[in-house]
Amino acid sequence: MARLTIGLPVHDGEAFLASAVGSLLGQTFGDFVLVVCDNASTDGTADILADAARRDRRVRIVRNPTNIGAAPNWNLAFRMAGTPLFKWAAHDDLYDPRYLEATVGVLDRDPGVVLCHTATRMIDGDGQELAVDAATGLFIDRLGQVRHGPPPPGRATSPDPVERFRDLFLHLVRCFDIFGVIRTDVLRRTALHCSYYGSDRSLLVELALHGRFHEVPEPLFLKREHGRTSLALSPAERARWIDPRARTPRLLPQRQHYLQLAGAVMRSPLGPVDRLRCLAVLAERADPRRFLRRRRTAIASSTD
Repeated sequence: MARLTIGLPVHDGEAFLASAVGSLLGQTFGDFVLVVCDNASTDGTADILADAARRDRRVRIVRNPTNIGAAPNWNLAFRMAGTPLFKWAAHDDLYDPRYLEATVGVLDRDPGVVLCHTATRMIDGDGQELAVDAATGLFIDRLGQVRHGPPPPGRATSPDPVERFRDLFLHLVRCFDIFGVIRTDVLRRTALHCSYYGSDRSLLVELALHGRFHEVPEPLFLKREHGRTSLALSPAERARWIDPRARTPRLLPQRQHYLQLAGAVMRSPLGPVDRLRCLAVLAERADPRRFLRRRRTAIASSTD
């Protein structure tokens, strides 16, 4: 049995898919299977995948007869895994050949780490690195659009699970860590991706309740920003992209996020005291007036 399953969900990804698959199959760590879940693509995706499967027996293709939505397709990619380690990969990102060797090595050495990722470089549709605005630290693509980059290193590394929960819940902006290598048994205990936009944030916070994250300092992950990512969609388009079969939610995504995290806390292996501490963090953020009062008090104290 292989050590690792890479799950790659895709829908109409012909523009970047061959490069993404090639960067994964060219890894120095090769003990993995690549499961590609083709979500009823109508472009040249199927031909690209068939060619990759002919060239490399590690490639396995699952094709959905209809588009089941991004969240169910990402979950399907995970449910195909029968290996100790798992990793999601997007159809448009790239990896340095040493990415898997570096991240799997950390998980082998440290059983307290549940997810290992690397530092990130931001690239555009042509593979060129994005410029950085010196004043703000934000990335700028060639159209002049602002792109938030990766979070700072050191997130979710505390030995205290409540601090890890607080760290990700309060400060997570972009979910690049979701593309790290994860322990499969831990991921199975989570709610996975739910059918609302931003559920990947909740999933990362839930994973942090089970163990520490680790970031390899070398930028071995190349996150591609281009005009066809979900960031370019309207809220209605995002809802259809996530799951076209889901009923219109009665709650805003932010409230769904809070409810998913509350469930994550109750499912977690934490003791009663730590569960209450996590729920208190949620309650404070859910009450904006209380949150602002605490922020003002903290700012006043820091200036005394």
